[in-house]
Amino acid sequence: MLSSIESNIVNTVWYKKFFDASKSWLSDDEYQAMIDELNKVVQKSIDDNSDIVVAGFIPGSDWSGTVWDPIYTKACGFDFDHAAQFFGLLVCQVLIEREEEWYFIKQETAAKGMIYFRSKKKPAYKIENEKVAVKDTASFDDLKNRFGGYYGFNN
Repeated sequence: MLSSIESNIVNTVWYKKFFDASKSWLSDDEYQAMIDELNKVVQKSIDDNSDIVVAGFIPGSDWSGTVWDPIYTKACGFDFDHAAQFFGLLVCQVLIEREEEWYFIKQETAAKGMIYFRSKKKPAYKIENEKVAVKDTASFDDLKNRFGGYYGFNN
């Protein structure tokens, strides 16, 4: 499950038409291999007790010969920006489908893009909302106040 830090539940990836159109160029096996690899990355984050996933850090800079290569060469027609966007949406899709409760913030710093994290606390409330703006951002003070500094945001 994926929510904004305001507890707005995200039920579908942003730019769904783009996501579905790009995905249609991938074989079922290619797509499933990507989903499986992302689930391994997410599970490792949980197992290592970091509970943080930075989408932009996962694929690396050279996708040649990796599970991510078909995104660039097939799904997005050798367009780097579209490939990066599709990859980010793929991470979002995986976290929507997981049973743990994940939150996101968008950062334009060293970790450009989405940062996903889990809370150890249960939210006090939920607001049902299918559309959450990608521009939702939070300062480290917002995160510290909301999640009690658990993730080291109070440094």
